Amino acid sequence: MAKKETDPDKKTRSKILRQKEKFQVWRDVATATAANAPELTGTEARLTALQGVLTEVDKILGERAAFQANKQMTSQRLKVLVSQGDKLTAVLRFMAKQHYGHGSDKLVEFGVQPLRSRPKPTVEPSTPTTPSNTK
Repeated sequence: MAKKETDPDKKTRSKILRQKEKFQVWRDVATATAANAPELTGTEARLTALQGVLTEVDKILGERAAFQANKQMTSQRLKVLVSQGDKLTAVLRFMAKQHYGHGSDKLVEFGVQPLRSRPKPTVEPSTPTTPSNTK
């Protein structure tokens, strides 16, 4: 059984394509209506309204394109800033470790767990046992 590939943006892309097709149909109808205006009486008001809608749609599509470009630039800038922030945080934590020592409780303020070495177990010398002669 084959798995269906799901693309979260596919739905959005197909919606945009459908919208573009719809807008083109509107433009075609507006053009045809304008060309045949003398024969089609009473269409002037609706044609003017449709042309107003198309003008506003074009304006909004332009704004959406600008917002998407701005979003991409913002995302790229944020990626750079996150990288810089991670590097600077690592350096500051390292400097705090150097200054306070790896085992200092002060490191907790910097989000660093102090190094706690386990006490070494004391090794007691084992006494050699002599086998007993039991018969």
